[in-house]
Amino acid sequence: MSQAANSCCTGQNRVLRLEARFSRILEHLLTATFMLIFALVVLLVLLRYVFNTTIVGGNEATVMLFIWTTALGAAVDLARGKHIIVDAFVNYLPAAIRRWLDVVNLFIIGVLNAYLLKYSIDWICTVGGSEHPVLHVPEAVVEIALPVGCGLTILFCITRIVSILMAKPAAAE
Repeated sequence: MSQAANSCCTGQNRVLRLEARFSRILEHLLTATFMLIFALVVLLVLLRYVFNTTIVGGNEATVMLFIWTTALGAAVDLARGKHIIVDAFVNYLPAAIRRWLDVVNLFIIGVLNAYLLKYSIDWICTVGGSEHPVLHVPEAVVEIALPVGCGLTILFCITRIVSILMAKPAAAE
């Protein structure tokens, strides 16, 4: 194997390892958050129907956590290569064309998320100064989930594109 090919594979492996490590951290964070949501929902149901009481702001906290899991989960799914795509016809194309279509698809997703990132920051600057009436948490704490999710999605789009472009093209099928 030539020196250039070896460094290309090493660079690709480094990008993939870094992406996988970061994605795994986010997956653990999402798992812990989902476990917290589950425990909170079970506790709220138990308190409401057995003890006829509740935790003030419990439902709101559950919704806030769910918003964060949605934003982070979209980025993690893209890192896993499981983003929304209809590939019924694409799977019949040659590998080289599929490879370039993957790059174009990831580029489009990245551009879309860049626009969402820009407009979500503008949105937060406009409406993010209010406080949640029950929990007394600034609304920006929840609203920031959208730009964070978009930023992570853009990051994963870039790493996936770099990984695809650094990979050796598959042999003709």
